[in-house]
Amino acid sequence: MLAAVVLGPGSITLSTIAGSLYQYRLLWVLVFATIFMITYTLMAARIGLVTRNTLFDLTRKKYGRRIAQIGGLFGFMSILAFQAGNMAAVGFVGNALLGYDARLWSALFFLPALGLFLLPNLYGKLELLVKVVIGLMIIGFVGTLFIVGVDVKSAVAGLVPGFPDKASIFLALGMAATTFSIAAAAYQNHLMKEKNWGPEDLTTEGLDSLLGIGVLGSVSVVVLLTSAGVIHGTGEKVFNAQTMAMQLEPLFGPAAFYLFVTGFFFASFSSLVVNPFIGATLLADGFGRNPSIDGRPVRTWAMVILAVGLCVVLLFKGSPIELLRIAQALAVVAFPVLGFLLWSIARDEEIMGSAANSRFMDLIGGLGYLTIIGIVLNYARQIVGL
Repeated sequence: MLAAVVLGPGSITLSTIAGSLYQYRLLWVLVFATIFMITYTLMAARIGLVTRNTLFDLTRKKYGRRIAQIGGLFGFMSILAFQAGNMAAVGFVGNALLGYDARLWSALFFLPALGLFLLPNLYGKLELLVKVVIGLMIIGFVGTLFIVGVDVKSAVAGLVPGFPDKASIFLALGMAATTFSIAAAAYQNHLMKEKNWGPEDLTTEGLDSLLGIGVLGSVSVVVLLTSAGVIHGTGEKVFNAQTMAMQLEPLFGPAAFYLFVTGFFFASFSSLVVNPFIGATLLADGFGRNPSIDGRPVRTWAMVILAVGLCVVLLFKGSPIELLRIAQALAVVAFPVLGFLLWSIARDEEIMGSAANSRFMDLIGGLGYLTIIGIVLNYARQIVGL
């Protein structure tokens, strides 16, 4: 579930741009961001498994009702911004394939997404959908990578942190933001309740998080590697679907464009469908309402997120890619609050007992939080135009 949410249009676009412009030199960013994401996802899951409480239940006990409400509201706002980007992305795909205004396609894809919201026993259906989506993406990009190959020496050098130029710093922070999503990590706490897992499932959940987020990071890495092998050095600027699709041409030839756009659509649509439930769940939990995915508060607010995302797209006059970039910037508003709550509760021995963070996990969590602050400062710089 989390891999499908985080592996959306932003991840694919920025990983493609990084590979095309800097070859393997920003590979380390995805590796570190994946490690941070795994760490915070594990913390969120362990909080749910050990305490049988939600993140904001514990926030109310530790910091008070008001802080829990602020956390839920900020999480909701973050997802609301992401949703506008996802809605713009599915419109971008329709425009690339068949022409016409991208906003028209966003409106058309709104209807099947809304229909999915109304299905009973929704969790199992969403999980099946995202498994299929991720599987198709892995086949396409990994198959291409086998044909293109990797310059192993250069790729290993790309694991050493460094920035080729000033512009790459901000691209790296954008890549980190799309891979290391605190809102999605926090949602893992609620997925433990959806699966009805408890302390006896700590080992299983650890493997589950490692696999899910590992897949997320691996696919982003493979996208960067295919872009580095196919597009880098061609002089092409990766700002449209035709150029991004070049990375699949070694495997699929003339069909690469259609297959890439199809994969981009499913990555966008799966995020479009699952994303609202994260925001709705965080909001319901923050205000002490029923946070179950089949509960009325979550379904109602998920529909609100879906509808607001469409309204933003219909009213926005710029390109879908520009809206996607702005949405990414606005979505990080919740990162510092949710990151702090996850880290502070997971390391609290009074709450977590022997399952509190180890020193190593605490260290990784601290480094991850510094990354969160860097992501927020980068997007603040973009918003104010410095």
